[in-house]
Amino acid sequence: MDTDDFSWKTWHKFGFRFFFLFLGLASVFTWIMAIYFAYRAVATTSIESLYPIFKPLSGFLHWLDKYIYHTGYDPDLHIPLPVDNHFGVAYHLTLVLLAGIGAVIWSALDKRRINYVRLSHWFNIYLRYTLAVTILGYGIDKVIPVQMPYPRSVDMVRLFGNQSKEDLLWKFIGISPGYSLFTGGCEVLAGVLLFSRRTAVFGYLFVLGLLTNVVALNWFYNISVKLFSSLLWLNAFYLLAPWLVTIFKFFFSGKPAVIPQRQFAFRKIWKSYLLRGAMIGLPLLFFALFGFGDVKRYRDEIASARKEKIYKVAAFSVKDSLMTADSVRWRRVLFVYDNYMLIYNMNDLQDWYRYDLDSANKTLTLHALYKPDVMTLRYAYPSDGEMHLNGKWKGAQDIDVSLKLSPVDSMYLNKEKIKVMQD
Repeated sequence: MDTDDFSWKTWHKFGFRFFFLFLGLASVFTWIMAIYFAYRAVATTSIESLYPIFKPLSGFLHWLDKYIYHTGYDPDLHIPLPVDNHFGVAYHLTLVLLAGIGAVIWSALDKRRINYVRLSHWFNIYLRYTLAVTILGYGIDKVIPVQMPYPRSVDMVRLFGNQSKEDLLWKFIGISPGYSLFTGGCEVLAGVLLFSRRTAVFGYLFVLGLLTNVVALNWFYNISVKLFSSLLWLNAFYLLAPWLVTIFKFFFSGKPAVIPQRQFAFRKIWKSYLLRGAMIGLPLLFFALFGFGDVKRYRDEIASARKEKIYKVAAFSVKDSLMTADSVRWRRVLFVYDNYMLIYNMNDLQDWYRYDLDSANKTLTLHALYKPDVMTLRYAYPSDGEMHLNGKWKGAQDIDVSLKLSPVDSMYLNKEKIKVMQD
């Protein structure tokens, strides 16, 4: 039994048991994602590498969804990753179900417990560090602009009406590196505040404000991390909850406020040193890995962007005859993302290809992304800024295409002068 002699009310004890189980289970995915992003800094990997971790849950979640949730989850159709998808909804509903059942059983087996002060103290430290590492990672992704990078050539030629809300939000932030730096700096500061118990309560309040805006953007712009960001918000609110009454009195009643915090220590000194080492070393390790990985990604992004080219179609013909069908005739050609080619027709519909360039034979081999089609075109550069292509395309007759290079960079957006009201 805890040494503290004050008794918690029944609802308080049940609430702690539920959130201990729910947030504890939910934090497993948070740490998996943190380790994934940290590992990505030193090795090449993709999000698909996480599928085998959650795949064993598919059968159990499918059974629960079939008889209880009815969300339409199908293991044969939906990826096994707890994000904004059918698997994610079934996964988090199951966490709520397990936490509720576990809290009931725990309450029945532990009726004589008067409080959980000590367990709550250590659990809050765990949640605080989980939240801090996650917020720090997102902050570094914005300080070093890789989460929402500057728009690429594909984004610059895409019609406004063809973009999703998520696309527009990403580009809105991406075109202003200064704003990305500001928001990322706020998140980094929030993460640093959470690492110290002296600034933790202010950190909870600061993080809660930041995450309220993030969650609103994710839900209203349909960003695909709504569930994850909402859970982070819930973590911050849970950690701040014990101080809400005190904060309310301070701001709205004009009364002085004191925020006392209980401290527990290990009796053996080596355990205390081990804990301190982990509490200092863990953030530094993740900070270094996140920073190193983002710098590498940013350099790769810049190097790739500099290779991109946009060509306007000056002439398009088949056997010396002008092709007038808008669904066939090309409007523009983009070379993007390291060996990808994007062809727009006159209706602005896209055809994506992976290409191989043979500079010795002057050939360009196109591999359709979603079809087995393979086409080989001959290319030439008649003059600076011009490209000529000819050969068979989509099994049709020989095509002859003249391309003229267009400027890729739209950095003029960053060179705008500060606007002032004219007299």
